[in-house]
Amino acid sequence: MDDRDALPGSNSFDYIPVRELQGFMLDVSCCTARELGLSRAATSRAVIVAVDARFVLCRTDTGDFSDAQVRLVVHQRGQLYLDVSGKPAITDFGRDVRQVVVSPTCRSCPDLATCCACYVPTFAWFFEDDEKVLEDWLRARRGRLLDVGMGFAPYREAMSDAILGGRLEYHGLDPDPAVIAAAGASGLPMSLHEVAIEAFVGCEGFFDAAVALRSLNHFQDVDCALDVIARCLRPGAEVLMIESLPLPLVRSRRHASLCHVEAAGGHAHLRNWDSSQVVARLPGRPFSVVQERPVGRDTCDQWILRLRRD
Repeated sequence: MDDRDALPGSNSFDYIPVRELQGFMLDVSCCTARELGLSRAATSRAVIVAVDARFVLCRTDTGDFSDAQVRLVVHQRGQLYLDVSGKPAITDFGRDVRQVVVSPTCRSCPDLATCCACYVPTFAWFFEDDEKVLEDWLRARRGRLLDVGMGFAPYREAMSDAILGGRLEYHGLDPDPAVIAAAGASGLPMSLHEVAIEAFVGCEGFFDAAVALRSLNHFQDVDCALDVIARCLRPGAEVLMIESLPLPLVRSRRHASLCHVEAAGGHAHLRNWDSSQVVARLPGRPFSVVQERPVGRDTCDQWILRLRRD
């Protein structure tokens, strides 16, 4: 199917607690998962989550994603989150969720390839690491920056000193008039463009850098968007892209039902790509990869891709 024909879909799916596994033993040599047949499940529709010294079997019945897609995100990439917000939608990733990761015991187990696996709380908060990478990159920008699909841009604070000091000329691009209005009311001197990247014309070779933060999955046509970005950049300019995989969330049945009602008609993702799918689009285009940090078991659910305009 042509990417331009994609229909808006979900960017998350829910796991509902099924039952507590009393007396569960997580051990490479003698694990309760073997007794329950979960070590041979070869699916991530069911997972074991360790919460407050309890082991809880959780299950997803999502129809938005196939078994293979669920397995890739949850098992192979190790992504799973507890929704602690109580809200109908995640609005602050840093506070609304708590990440759980594939247990170190599971990682050393010979059954991991087919087991549903056990997920335990992590002492690291990988999202903060990515936020620091983003803020450091933004603070280092000079010249003209194109922000593609800027949204409400809470990270703009990292650029405010450079913008006010005249060291950075900020151009924000977004098709949503509410986003443009909010940016215009911020008080920062900025050039704002109420247009989708695919329809952005002019400015050939004008920009010294571009950034697309969690906006690629909203592009109507990724190929066209990449071509427009390439055309707008001077040679040697850098592009930073950060985007997320589908977000697996552990929620109570009641909470999940509330979220589904609130999300009705609100899906906006046209795809849920990982970085390799963007890199696969680069041959024949004037970009080289500076850094590719894919999603893995020791990252949060977003990938980082830095490109250089050749």
